[in-house]
Amino acid sequence: MAASAKHAEMMELKLFRLSPLGPIGTTTVIGVVIFGLFLLNVWATEDFAAYIAEPMGQNMLRVGLMLTLILCAALGVSYFADHANQADTEDMQREFGLAIPLTPRGGPGLMWATIGGLIVGIIFLAFIIWSNTGGNVLAFASSIGLWFMPVTPLLWVMMARGVYDSVVSGRHMSNLIQNELVIDLYHHHELTLFGRIAMRGAFIWLIFVGLILLGVAGDGSTLFAQSTLAIAIAIATFNFVSTMQPIRRRISAAKDAELKIIRERLAQARKNMESSGPGTDVPALIALEDRIEKIREWPLDLPTAARLPLYILIPVVTWVIGVYAEVLLQQFL
Repeated sequence: MAASAKHAEMMELKLFRLSPLGPIGTTTVIGVVIFGLFLLNVWATEDFAAYIAEPMGQNMLRVGLMLTLILCAALGVSYFADHANQADTEDMQREFGLAIPLTPRGGPGLMWATIGGLIVGIIFLAFIIWSNTGGNVLAFASSIGLWFMPVTPLLWVMMARGVYDSVVSGRHMSNLIQNELVIDLYHHHELTLFGRIAMRGAFIWLIFVGLILLGVAGDGSTLFAQSTLAIAIAIATFNFVSTMQPIRRRISAAKDAELKIIRERLAQARKNMESSGPGTDVPALIALEDRIEKIREWPLDLPTAARLPLYILIPVVTWVIGVYAEVLLQQFL
């Protein structure tokens, strides 16, 4: 049974739905507020002008901006993953006539993902406090570290929820392909839809990777950034493989089954030709066999395949931009 939109709605999605600013405007406002609180914390605890003129202060500003971007990206991933899921569902209903339910969201799994993210976030926060103040929480809270105390656990909660949602979506899509989809090799071009779905799922997380690399360009890398970078790359790969691998296996199995039938008919036609003379079946069956053999098992049409290297370049380009921005920043400060 299809999950209702109300039942499937996550907290992050409700935020976007209730906001009159739209997804981009809402995310921008949240980012401005969060980074504004960071700057306010610096102003309240440090000599602002002197602090940002020092290398340490510049590095902390970059870290604050990076974490703000990651949080905004996590919110964006939630929205666009849901939007992509709905688009995937509509596309499959239109192309294949399947009454496919939306990816199930919420429930105990999401709750445990939230709790797990909170625990990891608290552990990271404890590590940061220990590294900077030797475990003195009051000293950490009375400095620029005050901003990191709520932001660090929140970031890990958002990351855990996004990872959980992507894993559930990937498994849901894999199950649909394996159990619901009927492979028609004679209309195999329709299957390129799954190539686009796989690319779309990877693209969302590659944007996330690009934002992280933009933040860690130069010497601004942090343990959190390295961890989230590894997770984002893993989920981008998972989103692509969880759709492409089962559809490739289904196409391969369908080709094997169809070729077996064709070759059996071809063998029988050759026997008949030996006993009753040449017939018209043999050339037609040979042509059909050749046609089936040439069907690509990876359902990527040319435009989709051409976008793959461009998607891979997203993290590289953003990293290069970040490096040049770092160089310019050092020249002007």
